[in-house]
Amino acid sequence: MEESNPVVLLCGDVWHIVESSRASRRALCGAELRDRRAHSRLHTVGREHICPVCLRLNDEQQSPDARYPPLT
Repeated sequence: MEESNPVVLLCGDVWHIVESSRASRRALCGAELRDRRAHSRLHTVGREHICPVCLRLNDEQQSPDARYPPLT
């Protein structure tokens, strides 16, 4: 997955982050992809229109160390 600008897929009325717009069966959040309508990229659609669970998981994947602050 292109981490900085992943593929997003419109399913029903919700944009989900996916590995591939054609091959993926589930979104990053685990939702089953049934009613496929359109595909695009995250920066084109805008973060405010993406499934919040997909967005959080994508952010965690990009910076896994952000969840664990450094020990001092």
